[in-house]
Amino acid sequence: MSNLLASFNAGVSGLHSAQASLSVTAHNMSNARTEGYTRQQVMVTDSFYQNSKGVYNNLMQVGTGTVIAMTRQVRNEFLDVQYRLQLGRESFYEENRKATMEIEDMLGELNGEQFSENINSLWQALSALANSADSLVDKEELVSMSARFIKNAQVLQEELDAYQTSLNIEVKEQVDAINNAVTEIQELNELIRKYEATGDSANDYRDKRNMYLDELAQYINIDVQEEIDGTVNIYAYGRFLLDQSNQSFLTTTYQSTTSRLLKPIWADSGENLFYSDSLAFSAANDTDIGSLRGLLVARGNYAANYTDVPVKPKREDFTTDQDYNIAINKFNKELEDYNNVIGASAVMTAQSQLDTLMHGIVTIVNDTLCPNKEITIRENGVDKKIHVLDEEKALVGDDENDTIGTELFSRRSRERYTEQTVTVVNADGTTSQQTLHVYNEEDPDDIYSLYTLSQLVVNPTVLRDASTIPSVYNQYQEHPGGYATNELMSIANAFNEDIGTLNPNSETTYNVFNFYGGMVSQLGVTGGIYNSVIANQEMTVTTLDNERQIVMGVSTDEELSNLIKYQQCYNASSRYITTVSQMLEYLIEKLGG
Repeated sequence: MSNLLASFNAGVSGLHSAQASLSVTAHNMSNARTEGYTRQQVMVTDSFYQNSKGVYNNLMQVGTGTVIAMTRQVRNEFLDVQYRLQLGRESFYEENRKATMEIEDMLGELNGEQFSENINSLWQALSALANSADSLVDKEELVSMSARFIKNAQVLQEELDAYQTSLNIEVKEQVDAINNAVTEIQELNELIRKYEATGDSANDYRDKRNMYLDELAQYINIDVQEEIDGTVNIYAYGRFLLDQSNQSFLTTTYQSTTSRLLKPIWADSGENLFYSDSLAFSAANDTDIGSLRGLLVARGNYAANYTDVPVKPKREDFTTDQDYNIAINKFNKELEDYNNVIGASAVMTAQSQLDTLMHGIVTIVNDTLCPNKEITIRENGVDKKIHVLDEEKALVGDDENDTIGTELFSRRSRERYTEQTVTVVNADGTTSQQTLHVYNEEDPDDIYSLYTLSQLVVNPTVLRDASTIPSVYNQYQEHPGGYATNELMSIANAFNEDIGTLNPNSETTYNVFNFYGGMVSQLGVTGGIYNSVIANQEMTVTTLDNERQIVMGVSTDEELSNLIKYQQCYNASSRYITTVSQMLEYLIEKLGG
């Protein structure tokens, strides 16, 4: 009798298992098209066994049926990790591609006019003056074209700076999105822990959590670890973003007290989220993961100018190998810094290249009109070298004062020269007091001293009186009072000479005319590289997602097959119970009779 009752329990357990499997299969089918849904599966195991002794004292085990061990999600953790990693990498390069396309649009067209046309117009005005150096009309035309040239260049610079600053909004939005996603994951952690502690299934909550983890992986590089209670910890950039009890929040702050650009930091410590301000990235060390990182790389850390671009020294500029080697070592260190910051950022690269072009043009013009020379002076008993106006080679204006040292392009708040009386050390070692035009040097640490785009203006002196533009030989030259046609023509001709490379890693040099075109072309090449990387990443992400769906996705054909199988199991258990019930009924009737 007892064995029959145990058999009855075995049939009931089979009925319960089949019923649970049918319910889960129906749940799978109803959510076949639900985004983020993970296929569920009832795990059935054997129940305990009853031990007894056989006729020959041998051990006998009688099974008591089945038991539902768990209703699990069918997922592959390895595929999840790889999918999130590659999704984050795709998001990183997508941000850089977007920035490159935006900059390419800015450089390609300026209010319906290509900026290169302004360069050509300036060159034509310089050429016209060289052909008629005595023409006040041509001088006034040069002043007008120079003002337009500076204005349009500064409009372009302002667009680049405004775009760079506008990315603050996206930085803040992504930081807020990260905080919100982690908060949602923390709340789902609590629900999962609560329900699974009682033995209930929390798979639907797990699905929601996995969707938030996928979203979070688009923003930053994360490492997810699941605890035994079903909760997950999230590790990011050396810290727990979420552990079993606490969430660490991110916030934003300015790069420095004078910066207008935001960076993400840990709210509790104020530490930089990404360790350092280096923008260098590579797939080898996974520094190209997440749209937030991609956004910061594309934007850069500050508004760059020509002083941020190191120039490779030339051997002929040094008297000894030792001095040249020292200069090369300094250049290599500056090049490394450039590659870690400027060269990695699309915006900063464009800013520095535009400023390099403008500085090159300004230098060509000003250094011909107002050439400098190096002299040695003695100051407080110490000899030092300074630059002064080379009055023997400088041209003068054809105004009534024969104005000398008048540059065409000026710095907003710094004169080109300061008239000073200095102690000059002559070639024979003697000294003499001389009143000279001392050149106010450019100092990379003082932006107001630089011929950088933000500080450039047309010289107010020539704006008031175009005749002060140097165009006449002075008293020290071969033809005093004559118009310096050759010198003025040399300015226009210098536009065809090399002014430098687009970046210090390249050996290809450009002249004034093709430098700007090189900038636009380089952007196109960079954008093409990003397009290729993104195309490969999209393929990789799609492949990984397809593999995930093979594991976690719902196949209606498979579920229909399972539905039939579990229905047959249910019917079999039902018939088994009916048979056992009839046997019990028969035995009871016989015993009662």
